[in-house]
Amino acid sequence: MKPTEIDVAGEKLAITPGAKRGQELMDLAQIVAPEQIVLEVEDDVDIAISATDVIIVRGKERFSVGSGHPQLPDNPVLRNPIGATLNDQPLGHGRHGMATVAELVAWGGGGHQDVWVDLDGLADALLEPGDRIVIQKKDHFITVPRDEHDHLYEVTVLFDGEDKKRRFPPSMTVLQAMRRSLPPRDRQQISEFQMADRQLGPDALDVNLTLKAAGVRDGHVLSITKKNGGGG
Repeated sequence: MKPTEIDVAGEKLAITPGAKRGQELMDLAQIVAPEQIVLEVEDDVDIAISATDVIIVRGKERFSVGSGHPQLPDNPVLRNPIGATLNDQPLGHGRHGMATVAELVAWGGGGHQDVWVDLDGLADALLEPGDRIVIQKKDHFITVPRDEHDHLYEVTVLFDGEDKKRRFPPSMTVLQAMRRSLPPRDRQQISEFQMADRQLGPDALDVNLTLKAAGVRDGHVLSITKKNGGGG
């Protein structure tokens, strides 16, 4: 994975994109407590990040460094709504700068669910049950029923002449897997596409079944095509 750059107190630092702990950012910038690393939010309140908090780094983020005297407010209320989504719906969590996984699960309907961050062009991130994550407008979360007995399926998804490695929980539906695999421009027209498992044959998988129930297994090759032809 190619590194990207973030700006910390005016200094450009190289980092691989993806889900990062606050401590990783602090170590990169050589920040030691009680100093705080702070995400600069355009036209809004900046967010101080603790060592255990999670933030999705895509590149070009700007951070400042607080002296820690006094400590900046924890999980501040922002002035503006955040444009993040949960299960393709606007995230209705108020205006706090961070949310816990437990809160995301509750907003996603409750129960025994895992929370994933859907990252375009990157490996999707599975959040731990005790995590708290900085909410940014580009963040897209999905909840998936937790399967305590199955590991993640690592599969290859073919679409539009390209193949990409993906990790899916077995309890994710075929429709959810398709949505996560399609580029953003095609997700609004997802009903025009179908997914097949090359190990099972050419027939389209039932979009309402879980991957496990549809017969998908670890190591399989999945192909997404348009129903009228084209695609993978």
